[in-house]
Amino acid sequence: MLKQYLLKRKKIAKGIYNTYLKSKGRNYNDSEWWDKSFYTEGVSDRQTISKKKSPISSEYHYCSVKLQILKHFYNHDTRAKAISVLDIGSGSGHWIDFYKSLGFQKAVGIDVSKISVNHLKKKYINNSNIKIYLGTATDIIDKLNSPFNIVNAIGVMFHIVNDSEWNETITKIAGLIPEKGVFIAGGHFGSLNGLNVQIDPNGQINKRLRSKSLWKKTLKRAGFSEVRIYKNNSYLWINDTLPENNILVATK
Repeated sequence: MLKQYLLKRKKIAKGIYNTYLKSKGRNYNDSEWWDKSFYTEGVSDRQTISKKKSPISSEYHYCSVKLQILKHFYNHDTRAKAISVLDIGSGSGHWIDFYKSLGFQKAVGIDVSKISVNHLKKKYINNSNIKIYLGTATDIIDKLNSPFNIVNAIGVMFHIVNDSEWNETITKIAGLIPEKGVFIAGGHFGSLNGLNVQIDPNGQINKRLRSKSLWKKTLKRAGFSEVRIYKNNSYLWINDTLPENNILVATK
């Protein structure tokens, strides 16, 4: 427990050093980075976290996040049947499958990775209720005409390292969601803003954490009436490092 807690604090400290003291790194090209540096051994739930991650710790991570979402759905009477879902950063399709298991009406998935999109199109080739698009959320959202009851972006928003694009993405997401609809994001949501916590060997920043206060201010400005953050401490109880896995639920 203590070891995992300290590893998280070390990552934040490194982010403070890189961001505020050294100003290290440059923003990555997200449309190329995933295929060239990440999905080099295919696409799976495990590899959406890291190709070095074990299937057991990967499943543990996903289960801990799903528990937070299900808790919110049940306690706030979010009806999962006959709903439409937009999944941003679909990866292997894990979250599409999750909402499918709850009885959604239709789903749209977006990813910047060509490898991921090819994988997803093959995976759902026989399901006409699932559509997959290649591109950034800001580009694809402009092409979507229908509203979505749920917009899901788990482990995604901190990979949008350009601040203007991050703001624009939230604004466009808000425009898709009707009254009582929800936007679900996974991340850190701490007190410090703009921490560059993940820089690859080529000096490319591919993960930037925004503060809880910035998230709330931006979401309120975009038209969301309520924002809840669920702290997920499951990472403390497994002897492996897991991604940022707290959950933010914003309601229109």
